[in-house]
Amino acid sequence: APGSGPVLIFADFEHDDAGWTNGTPHFDVTVTCTICHNTDLPAVHGNDCATCHPTPYDTIKTETWNKGCQQGGCHTSYHDESTIAHLAWENAYNSSGNDCAICHIQSSWAVTEEQCKNCHAAFAPGDVSPPTTSTDALATYVGPAKIGFSISDNGKVGVGRTFYQLDGGAVTAAGKHLFVGNDAAGQHELKFWSKDQSGNTELTQNTVYFSVVEDTAPPTTNSDAQASYSQGAVITLTATDASTLGVKNTYYSINGGAPQTGTRVEIPAASGTLSYTLTFWSEDWAGNVEAQHSVSFTVTSGNGILRLVWGDSDVNGSPCAGDPEAWADWTVYRGGFSGPVVATGSGSCPNWDGVDDVSVPVGYTYSVRVNWWDSYYGYDDQTDFPNNAVTTPGQVIRLSY
Repeated sequence: APGSGPVLIFADFEHDDAGWTNGTPHFDVTVTCTICHNTDLPAVHGNDCATCHPTPYDTIKTETWNKGCQQGGCHTSYHDESTIAHLAWENAYNSSGNDCAICHIQSSWAVTEEQCKNCHAAFAPGDVSPPTTSTDALATYVGPAKIGFSISDNGKVGVGRTFYQLDGGAVTAAGKHLFVGNDAAGQHELKFWSKDQSGNTELTQNTVYFSVVEDTAPPTTNSDAQASYSQGAVITLTATDASTLGVKNTYYSINGGAPQTGTRVEIPAASGTLSYTLTFWSEDWAGNVEAQHSVSFTVTSGNGILRLVWGDSDVNGSPCAGDPEAWADWTVYRGGFSGPVVATGSGSCPNWDGVDDVSVPVGYTYSVRVNWWDSYYGYDDQTDFPNNAVTTPGQVIRLSY
């Protein structure tokens, strides 16, 4: 609600050391709304009540208004692009440190509201300077056009409302973006201007021209799916589209289940060998939907056992009766002996049965190296067991040395 307190701009760790103050970490960055905003709601909205009402009112008329801005059809989210907008300066630095000083007090590295004023135009009662508006409009769009507006006030990032006329139509208050649909193919004229929250209106209207070329081609989606996986699977979907705005959404379904949205498909590990069919497709901003693709694969998960046995200890019992100083240690590698180590261990008399089970994930090949000492015969040795494929959950591979 206006004037109610601070707003979180960066949460913990979202912006590296942004919240460090005198060597003490305060990782969140907050500012009060009033640093940028007038809390006089009619003035903030340019006394243009008809633009918003009755629609937002209709969405909350069964509730009691809490005098906030986040109810019903109003501002259900705010500053949702602030983190992205600040990314360009997150790791900014040069030899003189000037870039860091835009946001940080260099003596303490604190981030205060006053630092925000280096880039953002703070609300100033009595301001009589009109804002200026720019746009990111392109000359030509293939498919729908998405046009954003930016307000500058006194040379800094401003706060206000932008209005536009498209092709000589009605004056409309702009939202976050203006969309011109795929069905509006042809040349367009866009006039736009802004009013800041002190009531100053831009002196001249800005005009840009752009064209929309109808997009009728759907996106193309590919997957990096393999025929088989071990211990779960992660599949990445990659979609491309020839339109200006590109792919809107990528969808997928597993074994005919409910469609999901995203480009990362994760299959959890479940014991056994399970078969899956992944169906996937994409949609662009023009509404063109790609024909569905399918790929099938298996996922084998669970553990097997590498059973390391001193001689025939699993049949005739512990070696300690005849060799009270016997010992062994072992290393298990994934793949060959130069692969990553996945397990190590050792056993020794007098309280050793000579049988050691090493649990390893299925779906891989393992090499085992055992070093051992036989005091009965008075010598030590090394025994290697290369390339032992563990393929089935519960499988036991006996390795005798």
